[in-house]
Amino acid sequence: MNIYLPNSIFSSIFQFVIPQNENINIIKKEAALLTTAMLKDSSSVSLIPSLELINHNDLFISSKFSYSFDGALSYAYLYFTENERNIENIFIRADVTINEIILTKVLFAERYSINPDIIIDTSQQIHVGRDYVVSGEENFFSWNIQNGISFADEISDLINLPYVNFIFTSQDKNSIEFFNNIISDADIRIEDNIDKILKSLGYSDNVKMFVKDNLNSIYFELTDNELEALKELIKLTYYYEIIDDIFDLNFV
Repeated sequence: MNIYLPNSIFSSIFQFVIPQNENINIIKKEAALLTTAMLKDSSSVSLIPSLELINHNDLFISSKFSYSFDGALSYAYLYFTENERNIENIFIRADVTINEIILTKVLFAERYSINPDIIIDTSQQIHVGRDYVVSGEENFFSWNIQNGISFADEISDLINLPYVNFIFTSQDKNSIEFFNNIISDADIRIEDNIDKILKSLGYSDNVKMFVKDNLNSIYFELTDNELEALKELIKLTYYYEIIDDIFDLNFV
């Protein structure tokens, strides 16, 4: 079975609890491509941005595992310029997903009472004087995340629940059931082995220390709290008239 994961430090950490055998093939892709990959591979399991469900609400969803955040660790970070002024544009760059596009607009309306234009930035250069939402690995290689604001923490505060950023899904119910059964005690095993895991990864010592110090702000296992949080995210898209109706989630 193919398991598709985003190219991220969190996937590199989660891989530790996925059994290594000839029946499981882990494939990493840009986060925005994960849903397409899974739809072309009907028996696969893919970790997709949670709001992809608004376009694919018939997918089966793991009720056991996800990438959920409620603190300093995040898939995306906000970086503001220091001078005080009206924020007219927010530039979203790097490995952008539907979550950042939709939730940036919601976040600024709800938390800051402003409605800036959301601009997808495809340039290689980072421009001084711009306000950014940066998604994915670029945060850990090209930015000082300690100077950024955790996007996940902002969304978590908004809904008063953890931010379920990525969910494991499949077109095939049996594939999700198989995936659920091959992993156990993910959070405990990762916590107990985090030094070993991080040592094997090619990130700076500062990034590794930041992740280790804030490991309690990411959850790989789903509880009732995260299940409710995912429903709240879907409700947000309904309240902002992005979808016409709230739909049931196919948890397995």
